[in-house]
Amino acid sequence: MSGDIKTKKSKAKSFVFYLFIFAFLSFFCSLSVYAQGVRDSGNSLFSPSVGQKFYEIAYELANSEENHRQQIVQAMVFLNATRILDTRADYILPDMIRLASQSSDEDYSGLVQALLVNYVDESADLEVAELAIQYLINQLDSREQREELLGTLLQNLSGKNSGLDSELHTMLGLWAAEKADTKAAQVHFMRAVNADKYNRLAFSKLTELMDQPPEPAIVLGQLRLGLDKNPLDIEAAVSFARSAERLGLYDTAVKAYEYCADLFRFLHPSAAVPADIYLPWMISSYNTQRDQHKCLQIIKTVRDSGRFDLLAEAIAGRAAAKIGDDQQASRILADAGEKAQAFLTGPQKRLVRTANYENVGAEHLAWFYCFAQPHADNAVDWANKAYSIEPNSPTSAALLAYALVMNGQNDWAKQLIETYQQAGQTDPIADLALAQIQLQQQRDSAVEALKSVIAADPGSLVAERARQLLTGSGAEYVPPIDPDVVLMTLRNNFRETLVPEFVDPRELISVQLNVRGSKFSYGSEFGGTVVITNNSSSPLVISEDGLLSGGIRIDANVSGDISEEIPNLVSEQIRPSLPVEPGHSFLVPVRLVTGRLRRILLTYPQASLDIEFTVYLGFHFAKSSEMGSLDPIATDQGKLPDSHYYIKPVKLTVTRPRVELTHRFLQNRFNSLTKGRQGQKIKAVGLFIGLLAEQNAMANRQPLYEFMYADWMPPLLRSAILHGLADDDWVVKVHTMAGMISLPLDFEMMNAVAENLNDTHWPIRMIALFLLAENQGDSFKKVLDHTARYDPSRPVHDTAIALGAEVPETLSPQQPTPADQEEAESVR
Repeated sequence: MSGDIKTKKSKAKSFVFYLFIFAFLSFFCSLSVYAQGVRDSGNSLFSPSVGQKFYEIAYELANSEENHRQQIVQAMVFLNATRILDTRADYILPDMIRLASQSSDEDYSGLVQALLVNYVDESADLEVAELAIQYLINQLDSREQREELLGTLLQNLSGKNSGLDSELHTMLGLWAAEKADTKAAQVHFMRAVNADKYNRLAFSKLTELMDQPPEPAIVLGQLRLGLDKNPLDIEAAVSFARSAERLGLYDTAVKAYEYCADLFRFLHPSAAVPADIYLPWMISSYNTQRDQHKCLQIIKTVRDSGRFDLLAEAIAGRAAAKIGDDQQASRILADAGEKAQAFLTGPQKRLVRTANYENVGAEHLAWFYCFAQPHADNAVDWANKAYSIEPNSPTSAALLAYALVMNGQNDWAKQLIETYQQAGQTDPIADLALAQIQLQQQRDSAVEALKSVIAADPGSLVAERARQLLTGSGAEYVPPIDPDVVLMTLRNNFRETLVPEFVDPRELISVQLNVRGSKFSYGSEFGGTVVITNNSSSPLVISEDGLLSGGIRIDANVSGDISEEIPNLVSEQIRPSLPVEPGHSFLVPVRLVTGRLRRILLTYPQASLDIEFTVYLGFHFAKSSEMGSLDPIATDQGKLPDSHYYIKPVKLTVTRPRVELTHRFLQNRFNSLTKGRQGQKIKAVGLFIGLLAEQNAMANRQPLYEFMYADWMPPLLRSAILHGLADDDWVVKVHTMAGMISLPLDFEMMNAVAENLNDTHWPIRMIALFLLAENQGDSFKKVLDHTARYDPSRPVHDTAIALGAEVPETLSPQQPTPADQEEAESVR
C-alpha cells in the first residue's frame, strides 16, 4: 500500500515539473496549442485582450489573501496562456519569476533560469532578478554546484545589467575568498565595484584582500558615495568627515562636519549636537585659513545648549587668538580655566557630575594648561592630581612628564617616560616631552620624534606645538599623503558637489501617483504610475541600504454610497538597477483595480464611489543603531499617521460615477449583444454581469444605497449573460466567462458554461473549465480527469491538472473511448 502511494506522489511531482518545463517551451516558442486536434479550429490564436484578461485572473490568484500552492500553479497556467495569446506580453515576466520562485517543494530551476535570461535587461528590477538567483541557489546542494551556477548566469547575463553584474561578481568573490583563492576573489570584487560604484560590500572585501591599502582618494571617494547612497546615514557622514580630517583636508572636513551637525539636528530635533561631532568640527575649522571664526560660532551653540566643555572652550580661545582677537582669546581661556577649576575644587566636586559639564577632569585641566593656555605651575599641579587618580594611565603619565619639562625638571620627566616605554606604553604627548629634552643634544632623534607626534594627530594642539619646535630646529614636516593631490582627484569625480549641503529629505525627493483622468466609468481598468523624482544634486540610489528602501505601499479609502478602508491594496518592493539621476524620475506601474477594491467596483455598478489612494514610500531615516530606522512598509504598527513620515504620503482621489439605469438604456445594451462590435459586446455583457452580482449582493438585506430594481431585471440580465456565453466570437465568450468568476451560477448558466467545454477554441475550454471547477467543487473531478487525459490543448490540459485532476500516466493527450466520452458528458 505504501509503495502505491509513493509511486503516485512521484508521478504527481514529475508531472508538475514537466508542466512548468512545458510552460517554458510554450513561453518562448509561442505555441498556441500542444497538439493540433479536431477541437482546435485555428493553427494559432492571437488576442491581446484575452491575454490581458488571463493575466488579470493570474494576478488576482497570485495576490489573493490565501495564496495557496494550488493557486500559484493555476496563476502560472494563466500567465503561460497569456504569453501564448500575445507573444509581446513581456509584462508577465516578473510575475512568472516571482511565482515560480515561491515554490518550496518542487524544483523549477530550468524554468526560472530561462525566464531570468529573457527578463534581464538594463531596466530589470534587481529585486526580481535576485529572487530568481536565490531560488536557483537554494535548489543546489553543494557550494561547487552553486558557484558553477553563478558562473553560468554571469556568462549568460553579463553586460545586460550592470547592477546584476556587480551582485553576481560579489557572490563569486565571497565564495572565492572562502576557498582562500585571493586572486580570483580580488578580480571578482574589482569587477563588482567597477560595475556598481555604490557596492559597499565588494569594496570593503576588496580592501581586505589587497596587499597594500588603496589610495586615500579612493577610500575617501567611496565614503563620499556612501553619503550619496543615503544622505540620512549619520555614520556614513561622520566617517567621511573624519577621513577628510585625518588626511589634512580641513576645508572639506569643516563642511562635512557641518553636514553631520545639520543631519543630527534633523534626526533629533530635541537633542543637542554631541561632542563627537562638534569637537572635530571645531578642530578642523581651527586648522583652516578662513574658517577659524566658526569655532566661536560653534562654542556659542554649545554654551546655548547649557553645556560647558573645556576642550571646546580651549579650541575656541586658541581660534580667537589665531584670528587676532587676543582680548577675546584671553577672556575665553581664563574663564574656561577658572570655571573648570571651580567645578573640580569647589562645592560641585561632591555632586554627581551632570551632562552640563563635558571633558572636565584633572586630566583635561592638565592638558589645558599644557597646550591651550600654557602655565607651568598649573600644568604640573593638575598633572600630578591626574596621575595620582589614574597612575596606570599612559596619558596621565605623559601629561605629567610634559608638565615637568615645562618646569625644567627634565630628569624626572625622562625617568617617568622611560618607565612607561619599558612597559610597552607610549603616547604622543610623552614623545613630545622627550623630543624637547633631546633637542639640545640629540637633534636627529628629536626631529623624528616630533614628526611622529605630528603624524599621530596632525590637527591637534599637541601637533601644533610639535610643529613649532620642528620649525625652530630648522626642519619641516611633509605629510606622507599630499592633501592637494587627494583633493584634486576628488574634485574630478564629484566636482562642485564634493561636500553636499544638507537638504531636508522632503525636498530631495517628490512622489506622485498618476492616473489617466479622474473619473472612470463602470468596468474601466485604470492603472496608475508611481513617479519618484530626484530633486537633489546627487544620484538617488533606491536600495535596501539607500535613502529609499524600495518599498511602495498604497492604501485605498472608498467613500460615497459604500464606505470601506482597504489597507495594503498594493504592496511592492522595487530595486532599480540604476540610480535616478538628478532632475530625473523613476516610474513604477501599479495595478490599482485589484483585490477588495476590484470586487467592490465590479459588484456595485449603481453605486457612486470616490476612491482615495494614499502612497507611502519605504524610507530609511538612518543606518545607525543609535539613531534607529523606520520603514513604513515593514512596520508592525499598521497604518501610521502622516506625521510619522519625512516624505509625506501622497493622496489622489478618483471618482466612479454610478450607472444611471433606465429600461431603454438596458434594452439598448441588450441589443448591442446582437448588433454591436466585439468591444461593445464585451462592455455590455460585463455590465449585465455586474448588475446581476449587485442584485445578488442586495438580496435579503437592507440596501446599501438607492438602486434600480424590477422583477423583469434578473431574467433580462441572465438572458444577456447567456447570450454572451453563446456568442459566435470566441473572444466575447472568454470575456463573458472571465467576468463570471465571482458570480454564483444557477443551473441554466452552469449548463451554458459547460457547453463551452467542447468549443474548438482552447481559451474558451480553459476558462470554462476554471469557472465550473470554482463553482462545482469535488463533483467536477471526473470532468477534470477526463480533460487532463484527452484534451489536445496543452494549456487546457495543464489547467485541469492545476485544478486538481489526477495526473495521467501518459502525458500526451489521448483519444477518448466512447465509454470515457459518455461518462464525461453525463457528469457535465
